[in-house]
Amino acid sequence: MRFLLLIVLHVAASAGAFAATVEIVPGVDDTGRATALWREMIRKRLPAADFRAIEHLEKPLTAGEAAWAALIHSRAAPWEKEAPALAQVFRPLAPPAARIVLGNRGGEDAFTHDPHTIGFDLERLQAIYGDAAKPENTARIDRFFRHEYTHLLQKAWLQQHPYAADTPLDAALLGTWLEGMGNWYSMSDGWRATDGRESGKARETLAILVPRFVARLAALACATESDAKRLMADHSMGRFDRKWGALTAALWIEQEASVSDNALRNFVLAGPEGVWALAKRHVEPSLSPVLEEIRAAEVLCRGKRSDGQD
Repeated sequence: MRFLLLIVLHVAASAGAFAATVEIVPGVDDTGRATALWREMIRKRLPAADFRAIEHLEKPLTAGEAAWAALIHSRAAPWEKEAPALAQVFRPLAPPAARIVLGNRGGEDAFTHDPHTIGFDLERLQAIYGDAAKPENTARIDRFFRHEYTHLLQKAWLQQHPYAADTPLDAALLGTWLEGMGNWYSMSDGWRATDGRESGKARETLAILVPRFVARLAALACATESDAKRLMADHSMGRFDRKWGALTAALWIEQEASVSDNALRNFVLAGPEGVWALAKRHVEPSLSPVLEEIRAAEVLCRGKRSDGQD
């Protein structure tokens, strides 16, 4: 696959320049209790009542969960070698060290916690993707690592290039920049483009998602906080092929990456505001003026908010 070839080339080019470490630590102790670190990680993600319900469970790893843990341990060395390539599009950032925590309750299949910590919920991996020994699951866990490690890089990038997501629409642009890139790494071969032409699967999905993408941004331009939460619910969560923000952007990035090695780098440099230009390059011409109307509406509503008129 084109992407793997680029990784090899980038790693070769940067060998010796930077190093990254990947440390894997348990999120479950010998008694089946969640470690303090895992509890801290899921406390941030769950409603208080849900967290209390699982905080003190004694739940040793099942055989299936242990198999996923073994698979992840086996990938640590390849991931250390790959990290400098993933960091290339964020240069001059050095690849951060990654601490990977393996728990079995309350998390997502893969998620980030802080600028150096990635969580894998072994229970969810087993429930969603089945036996870790399936051939496709090695490639899948590698894609998940790329996705989440990219989020570590984005966190570091935003420290140096702050973006004020102080309106619902700005927050949507930031989320699209973050998750569009992450989901680009998550996509399997069936989503990939050839010479700028999307796959049949991607084309059918974009036919559904692009109108939703434009409609949701339009609704977010003047949305209240409560409305924004509802409108963003499936932006980057839920069924992969229904992520109207994350997958739409990922598929557009893929079309450009299939003909240009600089596509990801350019997307990084453009920042969240670059989502507008990405969309304008890919939507139907009839929708291009709508994007401009959305931006104009957001400016008006931002002014009303600052004047206390909403």
